[in-house]
Amino acid sequence: MIDWNRYHEINALRESGRPAEALVKFRVLRESATDAEEIASILLGESISYRDLRRFAEATEAASKAVSQIPENSPSRLHAEFCLGCCHECEGKFGLSVQEFKSLLQRYADLLKSSAEFIQFRRGIQFRLIANLIMVGHAIEPLSISTALRSEDISAEERSELLYREAVAHGLLERHDRALKLYQEALCGPLDSSLVALAHFHIGEVLYSRGEFSRALDEFRSAEALAEPNTPDKECFANWVKNTLRAVAEGRKEEAGF
Repeated sequence: MIDWNRYHEINALRESGRPAEALVKFRVLRESATDAEEIASILLGESISYRDLRRFAEATEAASKAVSQIPENSPSRLHAEFCLGCCHECEGKFGLSVQEFKSLLQRYADLLKSSAEFIQFRRGIQFRLIANLIMVGHAIEPLSISTALRSEDISAEERSELLYREAVAHGLLERHDRALKLYQEALCGPLDSSLVALAHFHIGEVLYSRGEFSRALDEFRSAEALAEPNTPDKECFANWVKNTLRAVAEGRKEEAGF
């Protein structure tokens, strides 16, 4: 038997922003483990540590090893397979993640309605499925799943995320007025910080396409300010600010008759 108190201490270390240290300690802990499901749990800790370090291929490898350790009839296999699907999402393999999340919802349908804990876990799978379906260009299916979820007793944070995802889906369907309204509604709620910058950016895109460059500029500036430093999103938003500044300047020249 492994020392589970030690496991939780290591996981707390990872959650405190020290995944590299946690990874080393997880590996040491795994050396003393003999039970297959205990080994799987530690491997999942390693996988999440790799994801925190943005070492996604290694995260996928660790999660895959965890899945292989767990019998197919074990409830804990559900968590391992979900982790693997999330790893594939991080690698940009969105189509594969869609297949995996759909498979989980089908194969574990009874388990996922057996208790409040598993019902919440089912919602987590559905949220990831919605996001990945959108990434592969699907809009109707995510809207259908979102509508069903909004009829449940979900948190304010979850409702805000669904509003954001629905806005993106409507944008794919070129329903830009509807998308704009939903982005604005999402920002009025407790939207996850990782999506706030994106919501401002997408609002800016809609306004820019309408020729409302000054308003679009405000949104792009908000997106840039809120984006994580040294990320592709930050660079993208900064470029949109530059382009929109030029559009605003050109519009002012036209108004002045130049």
